[in-house]
Amino acid sequence: MFSTTLRISDDLAVFLQQAAKAEAMSVNAFLAGLLERERQDARKRRLAKDWAAYAADGDAQDVAYAFAAQAEAVAEAAIPFQVEPKPRRKGKTR
Repeated sequence: MFSTTLRISDDLAVFLQQAAKAEAMSVNAFLAGLLERERQDARKRRLAKDWAAYAADGDAQDVAYAFAAQAEAVAEAAIPFQVEPKPRRKGKTR
């Protein structure tokens, strides 16, 4: 577990203590929750940035090359699957 000392102004310290108390949390738990929410928000911002970069890449968006293969796969799926009948066993009747 990581420990650190935090230097903040007195008014910010009072605000922090009051905010933690209002949430029925310790200052440590309150700060840990704030940091966890910031980490989740940072992940969302990074994902949005990555998607924006992907969307801006015209070559990455071009899917026309796959149309022929998709049409071929669909055409193959349209052919019904045929099962050969099992040969009857000689000498046994039900």
